[in-house]
Amino acid sequence: MIQTQYFALIGGLDLTTPAIQVPPGRAIAGVNYEPHPAGYQRVDGYERRDGRPRPSKASYWVIQFDAGQAAIAEDDTVTGATSGASGRAVIDAVVESGSYGGSDAAGYVVLTNVSGTFQDNENLQVSAATKVVADGVAVERGAGNDTDDATWIQSAIEKARADIDALPGSGPVRGAWAYGSDIYAFRDNSGGTAGVMHKATASGWSAVDLGREIAFDAGTAEFFEAETLTGGTSGATATIKRVVKESGGWSGSDAAGRLILASVTGTFQDNETITSASGSATSDGADAAITLPAGGRYDFRNHNFYGASDLFRMYGCNGEGRGFEFDGTVFVPIDTGMVEDKPIRVEVHRNHLFFGFRGGSLQHSSTGEPYVWSPITGAGEIGIGEDISDLLGSVAGALIVFGDNKVATLVGDDSANWVLNILAEDAGAAAWTGQMIGTPIYLDRLGVRSATTTDRFGNFLLGTLTQLVEPLFRAKRAAGVTPIGAIRVRAKDQYRLYWSDGTGMTIYFGREPAEILLFKLDFVPTCLYSAQTDTDGAEVLLAGDADGMVYEFDAGTSFDGEPVPAFLRLAFNHLGSPSQKQRFTKATVEMDGGPSTTLGLTAEFSYGDPDQPPSIEQTFDVAGGGGFWDEMIWDQFYWSSPVEGQAEAPLDGIGRNVSLTLISNATYEQPHVLSGVIFNFSNRGIVR
Repeated sequence: MIQTQYFALIGGLDLTTPAIQVPPGRAIAGVNYEPHPAGYQRVDGYERRDGRPRPSKASYWVIQFDAGQAAIAEDDTVTGATSGASGRAVIDAVVESGSYGGSDAAGYVVLTNVSGTFQDNENLQVSAATKVVADGVAVERGAGNDTDDATWIQSAIEKARADIDALPGSGPVRGAWAYGSDIYAFRDNSGGTAGVMHKATASGWSAVDLGREIAFDAGTAEFFEAETLTGGTSGATATIKRVVKESGGWSGSDAAGRLILASVTGTFQDNETITSASGSATSDGADAAITLPAGGRYDFRNHNFYGASDLFRMYGCNGEGRGFEFDGTVFVPIDTGMVEDKPIRVEVHRNHLFFGFRGGSLQHSSTGEPYVWSPITGAGEIGIGEDISDLLGSVAGALIVFGDNKVATLVGDDSANWVLNILAEDAGAAAWTGQMIGTPIYLDRLGVRSATTTDRFGNFLLGTLTQLVEPLFRAKRAAGVTPIGAIRVRAKDQYRLYWSDGTGMTIYFGREPAEILLFKLDFVPTCLYSAQTDTDGAEVLLAGDADGMVYEFDAGTSFDGEPVPAFLRLAFNHLGSPSQKQRFTKATVEMDGGPSTTLGLTAEFSYGDPDQPPSIEQTFDVAGGGGFWDEMIWDQFYWSSPVEGQAEAPLDGIGRNVSLTLISNATYEQPHVLSGVIFNFSNRGIVR
């Protein structure tokens, strides 16, 4: 008698539980699937960024034409003579009747990257020369059949991708961040002698002018932004962009600090009187260009120290030079007074700007004053006793300080009552792996840990999240593979850890216990960031590579134009009767995907017993809404439910248990979600 049983696909990867005890919804191998609220999802893609149109957002428009007198070729820029609209030809214009020679060619042209609105009956021109006349308006995704639609949208995607460039310069990407609605990235110049900050724009990466600065002392009257600064001796002039008062006071005639300048004419001199409409001080050196040092790896935070809504700013450091503040226009280096003023980490806590330095020095600004680092006004230094590997601020009222072999919490309000509590001294966090996902999550020598708050203020309990995949960590250590860093993915309740061999681990916190699956990229990140824009709160996941390319994760359907190879091997399932042989006749995979999802499936029986060969690998399409058909064994697959996609595969195997392997290798398919498996089987004799 044929029986059926259903199993939900949940639980993640399990490499430690004895095979007979592994819950049937777990996986025992796999790559490029991730835990999902409904089961397991093939991972999203990633794509390059430089500010130009995203490949995944590319589309195409079809314009009918007549009165054609000359051909429009693929990649030509087509402009409407009346409307001024423009677009790029995806293919050579198609003539359906007439001829160019007779000036009566009629057909259609397919455009991408369209801006503006084309008008009916306007001349369509290439380089100001009329080629054809529009016969109607442009229709987005206006193909007459699915084949043309797929071909043209894929071509539009790849043309958009080919336009996107790496950061100019040399060496790896050293940092990338979202501030406001913009993306910024850092790479060394072509000679490797200095760092350069770039902004992603509609025409690609554009270097940011960091401006100039001049130090002052003996300040007797306050300067204000936008005033014109004039040198009393040199006659040099400049526009004041930021006033950085670091010590003293205007009323005491001993204010000291720096002015950030733009539009400098001439050269200010040391020890000359510098004045503006409101201010007066003495220059402490000549003005100098603000530069970034080469090398390092950047750390960033966005914060508003001042209250007003337009004073939300970006703070960063790279371990090779001074920390800095940036507001999208004005770049302000921050002087802490350290001889080696080269912070390696930045964080904000209790309205203080914190910098971590090599040697275990944790320093903070005065309250609400990121430019002021004097102990007299509340700035301070705390010794950690070893190099700082990460900082996480405002965690249940505490600042989490990670060292290579130590985890500590800093509680209190300011330098008057800070208390440093040691949470662990046997193991610390691997650099760049600390993230906040409800609680602090980080990688130590044994695996990924969480620091859960207790009901006692400032106290935490440590727990390990990765016991089920502990053999993986041993294998990485044995192979010399090192962690690169981690990011949090708020939208998916995930922590993602990345290694130096291009592999990584996703930990999902949407179910208890946390679930883990693995991924493998086509590149090795040099830096990783999870940031939010302030326009819509959208999360941006950024990474750089060794060749200067900046990528955005969870964008598009491919690995930057390459297929996403994915497979998932489920645990051996004995259907509740581990000592009884069963004949397996069919497996039905419940899933949700895009309009067309191609999936491969194979099965093994009795723990892969060589006397019971695996089922033939089968490939089939699951259409949106559930329909599917076989591509390899035409008469053995069936149309399924219109509500939920189902992949039904005939099996012909006998064994005490069965393990399915699901395979995907697609470039333009939307990621699919595998939610459950139904087995059709009949019982045989007891295993003797």
